[in-house]
Amino acid sequence: MNYKEKLAACAIKVPDILLPRKFNSLEKWAVIACDQFSSDKEYWEKEKKRTEGTESTLNLILPECYLDESDKRVPEINKTMKEYLEKDILGSLGEGFIYMNRSTPYAPGRKGLIVALDLENYSYEAGAECAVRPTEGTVLERLPVRAEIRKNAVLDIPHILVLLDDKENKLFSYLEKRESELKKVYDFDLAGGAGHLSGSLVEDESDLTAVADIFDELNRKSDFLFAVGDGNHSLGAAKQLWNKIKEETGDMDHPSRYALVELENIHDEGVHFHPIHRVLFDCSAEKFTEDLKAFPGTEFSEKASWKEMEDEVIALSGEGVFALGMISGEHYSVVRFENKEAFLASEAFHAFLDPWMEEGQFSEIDYIHGDDVLCELSSNEKNIGFYLPPVNKSTFFSFISTRGPMPRKTFSIGEAEEKRYYLECRKLIR
Repeated sequence: MNYKEKLAACAIKVPDILLPRKFNSLEKWAVIACDQFSSDKEYWEKEKKRTEGTESTLNLILPECYLDESDKRVPEINKTMKEYLEKDILGSLGEGFIYMNRSTPYAPGRKGLIVALDLENYSYEAGAECAVRPTEGTVLERLPVRAEIRKNAVLDIPHILVLLDDKENKLFSYLEKRESELKKVYDFDLAGGAGHLSGSLVEDESDLTAVADIFDELNRKSDFLFAVGDGNHSLGAAKQLWNKIKEETGDMDHPSRYALVELENIHDEGVHFHPIHRVLFDCSAEKFTEDLKAFPGTEFSEKASWKEMEDEVIALSGEGVFALGMISGEHYSVVRFENKEAFLASEAFHAFLDPWMEEGQFSEIDYIHGDDVLCELSSNEKNIGFYLPPVNKSTFFSFISTRGPMPRKTFSIGEAEEKRYYLECRKLIR
């Protein structure tokens, strides 16, 4: 097989990448993923002012805080995409992967590879055995608005991060050795102190062949190659739209068959896994605790401080014990769960929480990124916060292989500032 055939067998296509022709405009061109700061319109208003008067991906995306304005904003986005193509603002680099290196406020380096994934080899259906798999359950109700955005889009602009399980780091070790010989296509500081980003084009047949051989080797050793780390629902919407186009046209070579994504090695030290905590609002801690204690297999222990609670949860997690912290006002507890069917603390907890929430003894649940925010929200005695342990990287792929997607909102890759910035594009039209 040639390199294209080997890549196709691994659900990968070499994309034709588009980038702005003005190299010095990239700081304003690149903006953070649309699903960040979703409750902070002020952040996005500041971004609008920062990028005003110049071409920017901000004009090509719909930040999630504006989803309620999609009827008005989506046609404008699609119009701007067409204008950027017609005015020759974007230029083709030709077919190739982009090997990228990102520094963030939290990591000196994180490697990525921009590729086109074949949606024929991806499914969000439960139990599907395919090369590209979701890492969390897909909420079908969240797909239509995202599919609507992509339906008339002429550009594919990704914020999707996809993980591969390359324990020996063969892919990025090869690319790092070759970096000085590759064509540099961008090298700039991201706005707002979010780090630095550089990218090089992988286009020579010898390099593409070597990369294809590495993917082929990884594919032969694994049950599946790729796990969707960030952007599960965006990729799900792309899949939904592709299925519709395929059914209507029968065109198996349509550009919508593929989605541009950034691949990262889960074992990269710059890829940080963070737990996503929970907060119940307007909820009686006394009543909740009483109900939880009555749930089979739970064990409580009171703690004197946040740190004592946190240290014990992390220690127990390292020993394979399902545990989480519970906070309300100045009260701290560690809750252990005995659940032989669960593989994660969040899974054991939701066996109780999901049925309990159906009784409606609270006003809202929120999923929290960051200990500081959890601590602040839980300080109100009307609320209850739940501190979850981090997900184990070493068992991540085996969990997906044997159990399927993780419970919704189990983990996050990095802090908000570490999320992917929109940069590279690909045509969704011929």
